[in-house]
Amino acid sequence: MYQLQFINLDFNPSTLTKEQLNLIQQFLGNWKNQSLKKSISIRYERHTLLNQYQIIQIDSNHQRIKILPEDNQQIIYTLDYEDSQHILIQTSIHHSYGTSRPIRYEK
Repeated sequence: MYQLQFINLDFNPSTLTKEQLNLIQQFLGNWKNQSLKKSISIRYERHTLLNQYQIIQIDSNHQRIKILPEDNQQIIYTLDYEDSQHILIQTSIHHSYGTSRPIRYEK
């Protein structure tokens, strides 16, 4: 049995460059970590009430985005694109130096 988490990205596509939109597109989909029995579904869905995440930074050079849950402004998730089959997700506390170890997910 996998623990499932939904991440609904909330952003305005008209304010982003084509390069930024392409990077976001690479993160969309279903990702899983076999050893942790954890699954994440990342999608673009504006104006939902649940699991809404705001994009606070897009780093196209390093293929990384930072997102902030709208219901908990203290936690920041950093999503790193490794390749078409793998991403890394790291958690940190807003205005803090501490971060968790990155967790690797696969398609």
